[in-house]
Amino acid sequence: MSLAEPPHTMEIAQILISLLHAWGLDPDLDRVCESKLGLLRPMVPVCFGVVSRHGHMAVQLPTRLGSWMNDCASAPDDPLLLTSDLPVELLRQEKLTRLFTSKLHWELSTTLTTNHLLSIVALANTLMSMSNASFVPEQEVIRRLHRPTTRTSSWAGDEEREEQLAAQQAHIKQGWSLLATLHCVLLPDKVVAAGAKNFKRPQVEMLARRWQHHCLEVREAAQALLLAELGRLGPKGRKALVDNWAQYLPLYTHTESINPHAAQKEPVEKVARDQEEEFEEEEEEIVRKPSSLAELKRKQTTAVVLLGVIGAEFGQDIASEGAAGNKRRKDGDSRKSSIVEGFTLSATNNLGRLTALALTHLLLAPSSARLPAHTPLRRAAVDLLGRGFAVWEPYLDVSHVLLGLLEMCSDADKLVPSMTYGLPLTPQADSCRTARHALTLIATARPAAFITTMAREVARCAGAAAGAPPPPAALALQRGRAEVLRGIELLIERMHAEVAELLVEVMDIILHCVDQSHLKSKGLNEVFPAICRYNQVSHCPATRRIAVGSHTGQLAIYELRAGRCQSLAAHAGAVTACAFSPDGRYLVSYATADNRLSFWQSTAGMFGLGAAQTRCVKCYSTAPMADVARLNPARLARLVWTNSRTVTLMLADGSETRFNV
Repeated sequence: MSLAEPPHTMEIAQILISLLHAWGLDPDLDRVCESKLGLLRPMVPVCFGVVSRHGHMAVQLPTRLGSWMNDCASAPDDPLLLTSDLPVELLRQEKLTRLFTSKLHWELSTTLTTNHLLSIVALANTLMSMSNASFVPEQEVIRRLHRPTTRTSSWAGDEEREEQLAAQQAHIKQGWSLLATLHCVLLPDKVVAAGAKNFKRPQVEMLARRWQHHCLEVREAAQALLLAELGRLGPKGRKALVDNWAQYLPLYTHTESINPHAAQKEPVEKVARDQEEEFEEEEEEIVRKPSSLAELKRKQTTAVVLLGVIGAEFGQDIASEGAAGNKRRKDGDSRKSSIVEGFTLSATNNLGRLTALALTHLLLAPSSARLPAHTPLRRAAVDLLGRGFAVWEPYLDVSHVLLGLLEMCSDADKLVPSMTYGLPLTPQADSCRTARHALTLIATARPAAFITTMAREVARCAGAAAGAPPPPAALALQRGRAEVLRGIELLIERMHAEVAELLVEVMDIILHCVDQSHLKSKGLNEVFPAICRYNQVSHCPATRRIAVGSHTGQLAIYELRAGRCQSLAAHAGAVTACAFSPDGRYLVSYATADNRLSFWQSTAGMFGLGAAQTRCVKCYSTAPMADVARLNPARLARLVWTNSRTVTLMLADGSETRFNV
């Protein structure tokens, strides 16, 4: 029977992860791996190799065999081995294995270390995402034999078994999590503590090239390992890395590369496949000049991703540290700052701007033979624009970036399957998924920028001349309506207070993106219920009007029939609540800023034609609320109509007052 057939999948995984685990670095974790996870401890040293693109394997072996044997002879014995009943020769082999896996294996090659860590972290994360993924035979039998039952007589026993299985699964997931943490975060310190004098660190350039690997598990492992390694380098190490790779950063205009070397590149076929290939090279090759156009292209690709990662993940911290240093200098502190900037995003340094331009170019450049639509490089640029938007924002045209992301993820609902089942993604679906995630990161990082930019594009589309061809923004907004509404709903849920300051702009976006025909027969609370959480928003289905109170004291009244919006200066401060009467004749508004409640009446022409005239028909002064600053602004007050002419003001302090119009 072929080993590639499904029944042997878990057995192969057990063998691979048992060989890949760094035995001997953490004795407690080793015991967990054997008892809880079912890993098999190798009894002899195992050597690894790297397979080239042409199918050749280079096996890495220790070059100082005599020194290795002396180290093994002088190494302290494991107390567990001393009490073992194994023969002397097997004990010696076990000692050799423990020394090799914990120390000597990690001194061979940076390429080997990188591939080894990628493999085991990806495997550990995959097994951690599965249910009861343990190789212990007894636990596997229990999991397969367990079946939920509906018999009432055994409910108590079933609940107890469910609790036991849940606890068992939690222990198994914790074991895989500890295994991934050891190799991703703790390994360098553990190897050095084991006596390694020349630990070969993972190559950051190899990890950067896998930042958007087609396999999601390898992608997540590469990202975790790269961020961990960049964190270990510290500011000085990151600065040296940036100085080393900045020379390869391609320079872009709006459409073409202007790098003198890049301009000589010949068209490259199958670019998407080439970007996925494994390029195995040692760290010393970073500093030498590229010997061919293919190598230059590879270094430019790596530079864009690597500098983008450093800027996105560490740029904000460095900027804040720089600001703190400037403050110290202004305060008269003449001591030299110990902070060495690894990636400067200041006005005197062009690197941040050039990196942002390169990422934007990769997002917006049209599909071509040189840069296909769905490649790992383009996905990496999209991902890094989202991750580091707060850093790149000063150098970006935010409208172009958001519209480009909307265009890319407009078909996400059709292309991206449910990630619960771990289904493989097509390149197009992967691009949609990445663009959707980038939009979410941008919206939550800068909600005001996201909302005002979208509102500006909506106003531009609405102001386009009738009969003229729609602007490109209109097409992108039309195709990405669902994604825009999803982003607005997410912001309302996570950043309620920030959205409250831009309610009028948010309503402009919502009314542009929702299907207007739905508002004819349904209320706003059915079409887009998230916005109705604000007491400053009210919809009258009878007259098809929507009122929104702004933080500036303005009342925006939307006439859906006529497609107009009227703005009124209603209060001296932020509007706290507003509500239409049941018949739609009156609108009431209240603000704690001026402690005033106002009734408004609108008169429109027949069938909604003509300009509506809205005027204040009655005002009341209300008692001020105590300790308004300590109360939740979203729950300060609520207006409830008891009949068509009477409204009740319900305040957060529990008081209720009736007012008649």
